[in-house]
Amino acid sequence: MKAAVLQGPRKIEIENIPDPEVEPDGVVVKVRASGICGSDLHPYKLSITKMVLGHESSGDVVAVGRNVSHIHEGDRVAAINIRPCGKCYWCRHERQEICTRLKWPPSPTMPGAMAEYVSIPFTRVGNYDTVVRLPDSLSYEQGATVEPLSIALFSITRAQVQPEDTVVVLGAGMIGLCVAQVLKAIGVSRIIISGRRSKRLELARASGADVVVDAATEDIVPVVKEVTSGAGADVVVECAGVQVTFDQAMRIVRRDGKVVMLGIFEKDVTWSPNIPINRNTTMIGCLGEDFPGTVDLLATGRADTRPFITHEFPLDRVQEAFETQLTADGAVKVLVKP
Repeated sequence: MKAAVLQGPRKIEIENIPDPEVEPDGVVVKVRASGICGSDLHPYKLSITKMVLGHESSGDVVAVGRNVSHIHEGDRVAAINIRPCGKCYWCRHERQEICTRLKWPPSPTMPGAMAEYVSIPFTRVGNYDTVVRLPDSLSYEQGATVEPLSIALFSITRAQVQPEDTVVVLGAGMIGLCVAQVLKAIGVSRIIISGRRSKRLELARASGADVVVDAATEDIVPVVKEVTSGAGADVVVECAGVQVTFDQAMRIVRRDGKVVMLGIFEKDVTWSPNIPINRNTTMIGCLGEDFPGTVDLLATGRADTRPFITHEFPLDRVQEAFETQLTADGAVKVLVKP
């Protein structure tokens, strides 16, 4: 099959590699659409190891493992390929989703979905469904956005956000915009988003944000203080993964509030633990999915990721797709369609 193989920093080539084989607890999917995630951009910019990127995928099931009974050949699905070790403490206690050696793309040992076919080794990992059927009302393109929207849903659920909360979202990329839609879907009364790029700010307003701050020209900290009469936000969701937004989160969360850590950091941050200690801040790490809940959000119209899909490329233009996701001002979610 054809696959987009990362050769080194900012260099991807199409190669012919062996077709994946179905595993007993998994399926093989003919990929119809695969999204470029921020976690794909990190190795794209820096890695010197060959690998097939991509974990936000949708397509058609073409092979089913012998232990799988709830997914069938021909099903239209959204999927993510992850592999727990099966040996650590968490795997032995049926919590494989938080396996200490969990593998998922981008990884040299776990080929991703920027290819004609992808192997999903397990259709369920611990408490998570990694393959979910798409209703006919949802397109493959929408299916490729299930994974990022699922992260947003999982995180807001984990943080136990309440409708009466004031929530600040730092970062208006795909994840931040998905968070805004989830917040709107559960009836959160006041949503503040800070981000960059005019297209993303426009989408933030359309997604239900009550206050939108252009981080390129305005400081979010005094805005939050004014909107909350100096109290600070009940919940801050950090989606950018950079030092400046991490610092802002610590400053704008109210005493006894919550900071949800959702952005993937390319570089380590420096910080003083005394700040959250003295403010009684709860810091919540979020690594998880809710595919069934996400498909329900999309199918019922309570969330709509279609406006976030700004660019689509065939597999043989994958290099252009990555450069667009990395540099184009109007890019939000770029899809590759093998």
